[in-house]
Amino acid sequence: MKRNKLIAIRKSKKISQADIATYLKISQTQYQKRETGKIKISDSEWRRIAELLGTTVEDIYEDAPGFDDKKVMEEIVWLKEKIESLEKKVASGNKTQ
Repeated sequence: MKRNKLIAIRKSKKISQADIATYLKISQTQYQKRETGKIKISDSEWRRIAELLGTTVEDIYEDAPGFDDKKVMEEIVWLKEKIESLEKKVASGNKTQ
């Protein structure tokens, strides 16, 4: 997955892939593979990149490929309903004792 937020901020700061690669002590090709999602960016690399760009990791980080907001929200709703059902069972069980 292409890291669009990272790319946009990097370009807005007029920092090249080669600049970040040098800062991370890797080749420009290795950095390019990270930016395009072919290689995972480690947590420490995210922090160092954010530091170089003068921003936060949250401003440049994008979730892993396959993240589906709709599916996650559906799962949350289902879990909330399940919890509510279990709470009702527990509450009704406590009343009979």
